[in-house]
Amino acid sequence: MARPAETPLYYLGNKKKLSATELEFMKFIWKYPKGVSSEKIYQEFPQARGTKSTILYNISEKGYVDKRQSGLHHIYNALVTQEEYEHALLQQQIRDGLGNTSFEGLVAAFCGKPLTKAQIDKARNFLRELEDEMEDQ
Repeated sequence: MARPAETPLYYLGNKKKLSATELEFMKFIWKYPKGVSSEKIYQEFPQARGTKSTILYNISEKGYVDKRQSGLHHIYNALVTQEEYEHALLQQQIRDGLGNTSFEGLVAAFCGKPLTKAQIDKARNFLRELEDEMEDQ
């Protein structure tokens, strides 16, 4: 029986979600912000060489890494940070679970009732303050 298609990660431009094995490879690639050679990746994982090549190909096709030839090997650079990926997963879970990702919508869902205009304004102001703090860092 075929697996049902996964919902694409809306917050990453509808990229497909990484499989568990692909995620392990990406965690290794994320350790090297300037890129990592296929040789080093091959040494890190126990799968057969062809399997590792397929996994790296799939990650590349999904748009998570850029690869360039360097001698006999490829250099893989992450196009998406680990934080961006984890954030997109969380946003997707919230969206799938609650049907809403706005802060006000989440607060309303937790409260079990619609928010008043004053409550919505207060939530928005809180978010603006958080954004300002992040920009100052």
